[in-house]
Amino acid sequence: MEYRRQEAFRHVLVHEVPVTYNSQGDRMKPYLKGNIVEISPSGLKLFTEESLPCEKEEIELDLSFKLYSKSINVRGDVRWKKAIGGGYQYGVYLNTVDEHQELIISELKLRRRKEVFEDKRQNS
Repeated sequence: MEYRRQEAFRHVLVHEVPVTYNSQGDRMKPYLKGNIVEISPSGLKLFTEESLPCEKEEIELDLSFKLYSKSINVRGDVRWKKAIGGGYQYGVYLNTVDEHQELIISELKLRRRKEVFEDKRQNS
């Protein structure tokens, strides 16, 4: 299950973003929770304690999260899995349309502006 990222940019989040997700398969629990560690307009790195059987079959997830102020609901395909500490990281390719990509970019800009402002305030 090898995947080579060809994304123009990705954003490593200063503070992880909570995400709820569920699988299209009937063998998984709905509304599982995790955190987004990195994100780009077309993909994200998800951390969760749940082990998804993506080695055996292709898994499609419905994800819901908020980067800044607007809720973002997208569907994505799990491309890779890595055991990390007490959980797993997954690379998820988002099946986004242009509106979703633009929303992710605008929300990331607002979030980053807030992070920079807070950082400057703390260091003053």
